Amino acid sequence: MKRTSQTLDHLRQYFTENARQVRVEEVADTVAVGYVRERAGSFSYAVFYGKQSKPAKYYSAKDEAQAEQRIIEALTLAGQVAQRRAEEHKTVRAPYHDRQEDEVTWRSYTVAGTAQLIREALKKAFPGVKFSVTSDSFANGTSVDIAYIDGPSRKQVEQVYAPFISGHYNSQEDMYEYHRQPTTIDESGKLYRMSYGAKYISERRSYSPAYGFFLNSLDLREVPSLAQQFAAFYDWHHRQRHAMQASYGQNKGIHSVTSDSSFGDLERFAEALTAQGHTPTLTNTAEGLELTVAEPLADETDRQFYAAELSWLQSY
Repeated sequence: MKRTSQTLDHLRQYFTENARQVRVEEVADTVAVGYVRERAGSFSYAVFYGKQSKPAKYYSAKDEAQAEQRIIEALTLAGQVAQRRAEEHKTVRAPYHDRQEDEVTWRSYTVAGTAQLIREALKKAFPGVKFSVTSDSFANGTSVDIAYIDGPSRKQVEQVYAPFISGHYNSQEDMYEYHRQPTTIDESGKLYRMSYGAKYISERRSYSPAYGFFLNSLDLREVPSLAQQFAAFYDWHHRQRHAMQASYGQNKGIHSVTSDSSFGDLERFAEALTAQGHTPTLTNTAEGLELTVAEPLADETDRQFYAAELSWLQSY
């Protein structure tokens, strides 16, 4: 049962009734409290730490001054212990620790600090995707786990977090080898050498039911053409969003799909096309939001180039 302050006061009432509280500056009541009580000419004092219902110290004193002095000593010591623990806790939770060697500052990130760096890097690289980045410490090291739904490919995510891996496992030597990080210079001109706290980083990509339906309509043994992707997207979008008007087609190498609702579907499709190297365009029209992308001409351009080269060589 969670004790409220009122309940705590009630539990302490036997020791604090008709007593005077003694306080020490900068020592909060949540850390320790002390009371002096006089009864029939005799003095006693009680000291409580934290949420104790019974006093940690409950003694008699020869007079009120002695009782007050004993309380001050106990509260002062309790305050010092609480401050030291708070500083230790702050140090443990710090994202990194610095060590100075000559002109170079060695900055060692904790596994939690490394996870935060990865979280920020992923958010910057993929602003529209939600990532769950968690850290863990175990007997043989530390790890960071990245989980997300749909979004970019695992290879794209790996390219973002790869610089934050602290090393690699050497199977031939049966040992973990740490990377030697290069020295960098910050904006103020200071020299830094970074090390990161994640021995292992893994990513887990899962798919939403709708995304899986879309993928299942494609033959992913080969890279699907734009026409196949637009047809599959239209079919999925039309099935999922019954109360909307949509259309798609191709004209002179331009693929397009239009919808009068659920614009987020088109925006996600545009992100996927961008990741493939295409340059999609989203335009607001009278019919709704239109997504267009041009069929790449790289293959035809390459054929024309090599044909010209061959013709030039044959002329000699």
